[in-house]
Amino acid sequence: MGMLLVFVIALISGCSTSIKEQQKEAVKNVNEAFSNQPKAAKKSTKHLKLYLPFGMAIQKDSPNNVIMKRGNQNYLLFYNQKVDKKGKEVYKISKPNKGILLDKNFTSKEKFGYLFVSKVKKNLYEVTVGIGGIKMTTETDMKNIASDAEKMMKIVSSVKYRK
Repeated sequence: MGMLLVFVIALISGCSTSIKEQQKEAVKNVNEAFSNQPKAAKKSTKHLKLYLPFGMAIQKDSPNNVIMKRGNQNYLLFYNQKVDKKGKEVYKISKPNKGILLDKNFTSKEKFGYLFVSKVKKNLYEVTVGIGGIKMTTETDMKNIASDAEKMMKIVSSVKYRK
C-alpha cells in the first residue's frame, strides 16, 4: 500500500504544471502567434474584422470593446484606432499595478506586442496580450494560462479595422 501511495503522488506531481512552466510556455506560444502570419479574419463586428477560434462567440460589440465568450470564460477585446501597431500607449496604461508575475514584450519592424500575467487570487490569473492599440484580457486558472495567451494573441494579431 505504501509503495502504491508513493507511485500515485509521483504520478500526480509529474503531471501537474507550475506557474513558472505556464509562464515559459505562454511566452513561447505568444511569441509564435505574434511572429506568424495572422489568422484570416472571418468574423465581423461593427468596427472590426477578426479571427475567432472554434467555440468562441461575440457576446457584445460596442465602440472600443468586444466581449467574447467560450464556454463559461469571458474575454474582453479593447481597441484604440488612434494607436498604431507599434504604439506603446495601451501597453503602458494596461500594466497591472500589483500581482504582476510576467511582463514580456515582443517587437518586430511592424509591431509591438506584449504579454502580462498577474495573480488575481488562489489559482486565478489575469492574462493580457496586446499589439499596439489592441489588447485582450481574460481571467483563467493556472493550467490554461499558456493556451489562453496563445489563443488571444492569434485573435489580436488578426484584427483589422473596418472603414
